[in-house]
Amino acid sequence: MSSCELPQPGHAASGKPDSARSARVTAAGSRVHRFTPGNVNAWSGVPLQDYKAAATHHCGVTRSVLVGEHGERTSFHVRYFEIEPGGFTTRERHVHEHVVFVLRGSGVALLGDTEHELRFGDTLYIAPNEVHQLRNTSTEESFGFLCMVDAVRDVPIPVNR
Repeated sequence: MSSCELPQPGHAASGKPDSARSARVTAAGSRVHRFTPGNVNAWSGVPLQDYKAAATHHCGVTRSVLVGEHGERTSFHVRYFEIEPGGFTTRERHVHEHVVFVLRGSGVALLGDTEHELRFGDTLYIAPNEVHQLRNTSTEESFGFLCMVDAVRDVPIPVNR
């Protein structure tokens, strides 16, 4: 028998079962947001937000901020974006860089004037000042991805074609 026994899956370090949907908060502020596949608001305790104010330069995008708007002192934010079939983000550029990790469906990343297909597990690094846009070309499935970005960042500048 190992001296490094772990709690059973679904149990906290105390050995007691985790709550299925609630975020567990420690005195230091650590927490777990439970993921529920197929749910519009997929993470417990994380509100679903509009991508940006309504406009014609984006369509069908929602976001959930997993880390960065709940009192954390990180130098980064982790957000989940979901683009409905036929939807797209703003075509824009900015000084800050970000990383996209695809979790659901497939889509297209426009970098400059070149399209790059993305699917589950793909990782995209967007360099500073790179004109970019993410689009869902599917007619049936949502395109969902995590986006890691600096906590302090400049304001994006929309770019017309």
